[in-house]
Amino acid sequence: MPMYRGRPGRSPLLAVGAVLSPGILLTLMLAAPALAQEDLNGDATRDAAPLIYFDCNRCDFAHIRREITFVNYVRDPGLAQVHVLVTDQPTGGGRLYTLKFIGRGSYAGVDNTLTYATRQTDTAAQERDGLTRMLQLGLVPYVARTPLAPQVHLSFREPREASAAPQSDPWRNWTFEIYGGGNFSTESTQNAWNARYGFYANRVTEDWKIRLRPYFNNNARNIQRQDGPDIRIDLKRHGFESYVIRSLGDHFGAGLFAEYRTTTVDNLEHGVTVAPAVEYSFFPYGEASTRQITLSYRVGAELADYIEETIYEQTEETLLSHALEAAVRIRQPWGSIFSGLTGSSYLHDTSHHRLTFNGNVSFRLGRGVSLNVGGNYQRINDQLALPRRDASLEDILLQRRRLATAYRGSGSMGLSYSFGSIFTNVVNPRL
Repeated sequence: MPMYRGRPGRSPLLAVGAVLSPGILLTLMLAAPALAQEDLNGDATRDAAPLIYFDCNRCDFAHIRREITFVNYVRDPGLAQVHVLVTDQPTGGGRLYTLKFIGRGSYAGVDNTLTYATRQTDTAAQERDGLTRMLQLGLVPYVARTPLAPQVHLSFREPREASAAPQSDPWRNWTFEIYGGGNFSTESTQNAWNARYGFYANRVTEDWKIRLRPYFNNNARNIQRQDGPDIRIDLKRHGFESYVIRSLGDHFGAGLFAEYRTTTVDNLEHGVTVAPAVEYSFFPYGEASTRQITLSYRVGAELADYIEETIYEQTEETLLSHALEAAVRIRQPWGSIFSGLTGSSYLHDTSHHRLTFNGNVSFRLGRGVSLNVGGNYQRINDQLALPRRDASLEDILLQRRRLATAYRGSGSMGLSYSFGSIFTNVVNPRL
């Protein structure tokens, strides 16, 4: 349902629609004259409106503030009477948003959870408007406890052709996407171009998760030299990745992963990997949008055909490897934690191994104070594909090949503090 605005000087009408069951549409009509600037009691009503903090990474906050005008927005969760935590996860081509409304203070115990699913064909505007409508609907119980309550009217209607059963899906939950793009740059002494294109095929149901994805990446650069021949760089990274994952209850999953790769940077002419895997989730998968701690194990075989002879004097080989991964993904009103630790090794020689850690932590330390810490680190001893010949200076500077290293890492840290007015109601998009 769209939002209807009255003419200047009149009371705006806000319309919210949500499907309650097949064939039934709930419509919220909120007439809000008390919020009009011309109303003598407008300031008092505005003061009584709920204090809302929206905690959402993918939301268009400016659009939400323009469309939902019957609440007060605050800049810090410690100031809020209602904390709206919005999380999302991909589905078969779309996204599933989970909206948790958490009451605080006078609204303590008034909690609710709504979900909103988008389709692969939805535009950014459709996704934004649908999520905004669901946010409006979730705020009704809080608005009903304010002086705005007399302006709230609820009604529902049934479409002319109501159906108790969902329509049949000729695609059987399969979604497809074709993508492509590139860029080109030039100047007097050099030019470069990059191209990427590929295809996705996904199927997601309660029991199965399937992906088929071929991809192609080409990079080329030509550098003109006055004291020698031109330098030509051609890099490619093509492949095909796929998996089939089976749900085994609320805590277990099993899958089969298959991949083909060819990449000049990694000295790989052809590489085929097949690996079964199992996973255990310490929390039910239904809680994955807000908290997830998993432990997974994968073992597989790789057939490798190298472009150049490797440091171990191999031009092709068959390798067996396994990996154990622990992952933590938590998003709560106090902040978020995303972290993973993976250990892997080759089975024919476990001295060839790799340990990978990555993580990002965001904490709200107090009113207006946030701390963000992130980083990743790899302990590397499994570069079996490194070419035997020494890397030239051009290879190093132009990053045409992978270099030997014992470790790789990066990190970041940030601290922020905001103060001043607690409200963030006003939207001004000028310039």
